[in-house]
Parts: sequence; structure tokens; C-alpha cells
Amino acid sequence: MPGIDISILAAPVDPGSWLGLARRVEAGGFRALLAADHPGSGASPWPALGAAAAVTRTLVLGTYVAQAGVREPMHVAADAATLDILAPGRVLLGIGAGHTPREWADIGRDRPSPGERAGRLAEFAEAAIALLQGRQVTVHGQHLTLTGSRLDGLPAGGRVRLAVGGGHPVILRTAARLADVVGLSGLGRTLPDGHHHEARWTQADLHRQLRLVRDEAQQAGRRPVIEALVQGVRLTDDRAAAAKEISAKIAGATEQDVAGTPFLLIGSHEEMAGQLARQAEELGITSYVAREEAVPVLENVLDLINRK
Repeated sequence: MPGIDISILAAPVDPGSWLGLARRVEAGGFRALLAADHPGSGASPWPALGAAAAVTRTLVLGTYVAQAGVREPMHVAADAATLDILAPGRVLLGIGAGHTPREWADIGRDRPSPGERAGRLAEFAEAAIALLQGRQVTVHGQHLTLTGSRLDGLPAGGRVRLAVGGGHPVILRTAARLADVVGLSGLGRTLPDGHHHEARWTQADLHRQLRLVRDEAQQAGRRPVIEALVQGVRLTDDRAAAAKEISAKIAGATEQDVAGTPFLLIGSHEEMAGQLARQAEELGITSYVAREEAVPVLENVLDLINRK
């Protein structure tokens, strides 16, 4: 079976459960514990990840994803480098363009257009990489300005890995050129509540994004890891019925789309392990991020994968 990694996306609610989760995720063979960044509507990722560093030894720790639309690359790079002091060589800096209108409104700004957010993310990623490599950075771009910026007094030897996630073509091209991990979300337009999204799970959408990433990566002479954000895990002994039920709720997605999407895991533990193996071989997707509630199911799936 091809090498498959699964990471867990979670948020702290109290010290005991958070540190217990970090220990459990590491012991269960998961690749990483990840924390989101939604300023004003959730916990800050960096203190939580620092606490998890103290009770783990091999687990990767990272953001999924830092909100590049309202953050500055110097601040995010400094946070990632600080975490690298506590978890040397185990830090993944995941960045995204941001989507929630409130996160701009809370700092007195209007949310930019999708193209503007994608353009800022591209500039942000280049600047963050350079800072984390110890370079002095001067940028006078369309979206960012840095003048002689550098990280002093922090590790900046290029150990922090970069993940870039999203669906906009500019974001995917940026990820393919620069990132260690290209994150596919399966998400489309932001819904009126400002937090949720349309599901974009058709096979046509998936293959279009994969072609774009592979073409861009090939031109750059790179082979980044391709990762999928799992939007749901359904343990069932009737996979076909579950796919039919879910497809009825997703506009434009057929039962076949739902059964074949990497953004859902459906079936028995054995069927999920088989689904991951097929997707690695057929799609080249070898890394997954799932939410905390899926840990009990995915522990069993990982056990099956590791026995192969």
C-alpha cells in the first residue's frame, strides 16, 4: 500500500483534553496535529501548538491554515520559528487566503475579492519562505510591503515546512511552485453565513485542480505532497447507500462523485483503507487532514494501513 499520512485538525477547549489529544494523536500514528486560525472566532493556534510540543516528541505541529489575508508574513514567520524552538524540525506552516468577512471587518477593512486574496497569498508565501530561510526580505508588491525584514534571534534555517491550501487557480499554482504540501479543500463559494462553503466534489473539478497542480509543479521541477481536507467521515456497512444519501444534499454531485471524492471517507474501516489506497495510486493524493471527531474511526483505519 502506498505511504499514506493522516493529520488531525482540532482546537483546544481545556488543558487536559488538548494535551490528551496531542498524546493520543502521536501514539495513534497520525502525522500531525493542526490548529486553525480564525481571529476573533476561535482559539489562536500558536499557544495551543506550543503546549502540544511539550507533551510530544515526533508529532508534526502546524497551522491549518494561518489567515494570510489579515496577518503579516513577518509575524507569522516569527510565530512558526518560535514553535520550531519548542518542536525542532516538527513545524508545518499552513497558510490560506482567508474567506470569513468578519475577520476583515474586525480590523476595519472590507473583505477583498477572491483574486485579490489569492494574489496576497502568493506574495505572502514567497515572503514567509524567504524569512524562514534566514534571508533579508524586501518586497514592494501589489499586496505586501516589506523593507529589509529578517528574523533575528530565531531559528531560520529552512526547517519549517510550508503547506498552502485553497481552490483558486492562483493559490494552487503558488502551492505547486513553492509549498511542500498542496492542500485541496473541496470547497467553493463562501455561503452567506461567512463561514461555510459550497461543496465542490465533482470529478471534473477534482481532476481540473490536480492537472493544474501537476503541470505547474512539473514546470518548476518539483513534486509536492498533494493533500485533501476530509469534510466528513461516515462509518457504515452500506457505502453505496451512504453515497446516495449524501449526493442528494450536494448540488451538482452524483453518487459516483461522492463515492469517488477524496473529501469524504465512507464505509467500513477496511473500505476506508481501500479508498485511501486507490486514491494514492489513481490520484496521487497521499496525505489527508480530518477533524478531531474522526480520531476513533481513523485510528482503526491507520492500523489497517500500517499492517499492509
